[in-house]
Amino acid sequence: MKGGVVAIKNCEIITPFRVIKKGTILIKEGKISKVDTAEKVAVPKDASVIDASGKIAIPGFIDNHAHGALGHSLGESYETINEITKYYATRGTTAFLADLCFSYDELLKRLRVVRKAMEKGTDGAEIVGINLEGPYGNEKKGGSGSSAAGENIEWRSLSIEEFEQIMKESNNALKLMVVAPELEGALDFIKYITKRGVVASLGITYATYDEAMAGVKAGIRNVDHVFNNMSVFHHRELGASGVALICDELTTELIADGHHVHPGAVKIVYRCKGPDRIILVTDSTEGAGLPEGEYTFGGIRFVLKDGKFAIPKPPSTSPLAGTPQEEKATLAGSIIGMDDGVRNMLKFVGLPLQEAIRMATINPAKRTGVDGRMGSLEKGKDANIAIVDKDLNVYTTLVKGKVVYKRS
Repeated sequence: MKGGVVAIKNCEIITPFRVIKKGTILIKEGKISKVDTAEKVAVPKDASVIDASGKIAIPGFIDNHAHGALGHSLGESYETINEITKYYATRGTTAFLADLCFSYDELLKRLRVVRKAMEKGTDGAEIVGINLEGPYGNEKKGGSGSSAAGENIEWRSLSIEEFEQIMKESNNALKLMVVAPELEGALDFIKYITKRGVVASLGITYATYDEAMAGVKAGIRNVDHVFNNMSVFHHRELGASGVALICDELTTELIADGHHVHPGAVKIVYRCKGPDRIILVTDSTEGAGLPEGEYTFGGIRFVLKDGKFAIPKPPSTSPLAGTPQEEKATLAGSIIGMDDGVRNMLKFVGLPLQEAIRMATINPAKRTGVDGRMGSLEKGKDANIAIVDKDLNVYTTLVKGKVVYKRS
């Protein structure tokens, strides 16, 4: 297709700044050259045409928080990364941040693998940066492992030297970094990484309201999957969760799978944050794309069933045993795709499709600073496009104008 023109015709288009009921998108050399109503777009006679009759063209989804899929975590090898990117494309995702949570030495190793994959390119969704949930979370909240299956975190004291080594190994690809603001030296660390162009995220934290607010004042601007792995909201002590809801300075990641956050709580997040400050993420782990069953990753047993990927717990003797409040398993990340997240926002909240798409496209693009070239269907931006039906089923995914997935 390089050098030629590709035309996507006869479809509804959501930019998400504008809805075009029947429009046409022209693509040249991997970029959008025109997007408008069909009457206003002249399609060259030699163009390659994609007839999207009855479908909707939307910006490709951008997942700011993804750990892996298909039995693999990101950073194992170029080959497994490439397969994961192709899987993400089947869910309409065209770009994502690789989220890595490992011991420090393993982290550096994986950073090098991901960096090489970014330099070489992939056959599916594009890796546009790195998101680190470790190693600077609160060990009391994060525990001995991570929220992602098979990833053995080594929680460490804050270190500028280690941060600079991480930046070096990633070739400055680090975009987001979780910092628990209650840790010793955290506020100065947050100020430092912010000056280096990395967005500090509130997460893996037992922070009180005052500690979390101090973190925001120091420069925290993002929330790592709201409610999960953070101090809970109480009407006398709001904790990190309360700060996530009330601070307009913060964009808020949300896992909308119906398991990590109750649908009613999703409504609360929407009412507090609105469509501009919610960022839908998958937190997808090795279980994504796998059939139901039992698996072992990193020596830990996991059960994938009924849309949940979890570490089972032994029989409980607590007073809550047998009640709806009993926690029978620990969630280990999710298995949803970005298409599921958007679909669930429509179901849980009843918001317009245009708003839900915004949370999965331009909002994450702005948070990571890539909105200049993706996140909306506009002239001059990368032709990262998902063609879906009214139920958000993905039929075709294009990355930089190239078809990387087509439903058979």
